[in-house]
Amino acid sequence: MDETVARAMIKAHFEASNVSAPGGGPGDAIARASEIYADDAVLEWPQGGERVRGKANITALRSSYPARQEFQLHRTVGCGDLWVNEYTIRYDDRPMMAVGIMEFRDGKVVRERIYFGEPWEPPAWRAQWVERIEPATGQASA
Repeated sequence: MDETVARAMIKAHFEASNVSAPGGGPGDAIARASEIYADDAVLEWPQGGERVRGKANITALRSSYPARQEFQLHRTVGCGDLWVNEYTIRYDDRPMMAVGIMEFRDGKVVRERIYFGEPWEPPAWRAQWVERIEPATGQASA
């Protein structure tokens, strides 16, 4: 898959995933965000032991989500048919760091695995060796 095309698709996916995205209501945004998936795509959350089969089920699940979600894409790396995205999801303003691995086939995502990590307060004993960053952005603190 061409790098420019993959990056543009991923960027559009995350922009549309924000329910507050311009150009329509929540259903419109979710439909636009789902354009990246093949009809037989599989979405997995390994930490919860869950798998969703098919674009229709992915779209239906995301359309039914009970919390407001906001996505902030921090970094995308990859090549060919394998791309990794680092991002923050805010569930009703509660940030959660995530890493998603997208596998493409014929220009569509056929498999996505998403891993989550909650922010934590680091122990004071290692402060002399570390630089603090903002957990929700990965940027250095002021």
